[in-house]
Amino acid sequence: MKNKSFQHKDIERIGALSSDGVFIYSVQEKKFLFLNKAFSRIFNESATSLMTNPMLVIKCLKAEDTYYLQKRFEELMQTGSITGTEFRLQFKEADLRHICCDVYAIQHKKTLVGFVKDVTDAKEHEDFIINTGARKDTLLDMVTHNLSGPLYLSKTILESVKRNYVEPGNAPIGAEVKMLMETTEQCIDIVNDFLREEHQESANIYVKKSRFDLIEKIKATVEKLKVTNPDKRFRLITKLENLNITTDSVKFFQIIHNLLSNAIKFTKENGKIDITVTEQKKNFVIAIKDNGIGIPSKLHPMIFYKRNGRRQGLKGEKSSGLGLSIARKLIELLDGQIWFKSQENKGTTFFVRLPKE
Repeated sequence: MKNKSFQHKDIERIGALSSDGVFIYSVQEKKFLFLNKAFSRIFNESATSLMTNPMLVIKCLKAEDTYYLQKRFEELMQTGSITGTEFRLQFKEADLRHICCDVYAIQHKKTLVGFVKDVTDAKEHEDFIINTGARKDTLLDMVTHNLSGPLYLSKTILESVKRNYVEPGNAPIGAEVKMLMETTEQCIDIVNDFLREEHQESANIYVKKSRFDLIEKIKATVEKLKVTNPDKRFRLITKLENLNITTDSVKFFQIIHNLLSNAIKFTKENGKIDITVTEQKKNFVIAIKDNGIGIPSKLHPMIFYKRNGRRQGLKGEKSSGLGLSIARKLIELLDGQIWFKSQENKGTTFFVRLPKE
């Protein structure tokens, strides 16, 4: 009994010093034995109310997180600990809080000790980074997809001018035409190199998992691509209203954006691009289908390998041959798989399977 009291007092001392929520909960008695001021503040309830009615902690829980927390509690009672468990509390319409907690079962799993953190600011910062990245990548894709053709045309015209109209003795004009050709080539290379290097770096950075709504992230990505690609018809097809998952949200965005950009590049004007999301028992599958020019059968075995599957886009976009190999590497980092089906002149479908929480 003395040991039990001593352990609780140590945790209470930590709770008094911590700006995060700290609690001790009795599984048998189904009540809190201790909670600090930060815990009360996070859940918008007084300590007295929570001690009297522990169920108040789930009063404002987002409905779609309920099943997830039930499964995490089962895991806690089996393994003795759970870390990085994220859920959301909705207080007012404009007051959504993102919460993360670590919980440990002690004393033969009769007592739970937990540490709760309000990660709303960090979550909003993460969303800001993803949204900023989405806007930037969409803009760069617009440059590559919509301006590559004119830039290559300019380069071709300049080559013709140099070949047919610049006389050998007219060195100044010849030098200026050469400079214009080199500048045009550099404009194309700068954007392609930037996109390639950024995605390559992402594939070498560790996986930072967080919990987010997959459907919401796909919608946001598609809406931005619609604006810069009005000549394509996009559809998101799913029976799911939301699908919360725990994985690296930045890498997930890059995978979806990469595959959608690839579909745009090889789909003609007024072409269709469908994104279908389906849920399986242990996984979910995203299918990105276009009715574009398809992938030649000779390229099928090498499409996911660096530089082996490079092709020019329909608007003359230069390809590094790295996009799909980087997407594959990112998906593998998230413990997923990617495959495709394609037929020339009929279109291509890429499938991404990732594990559920």
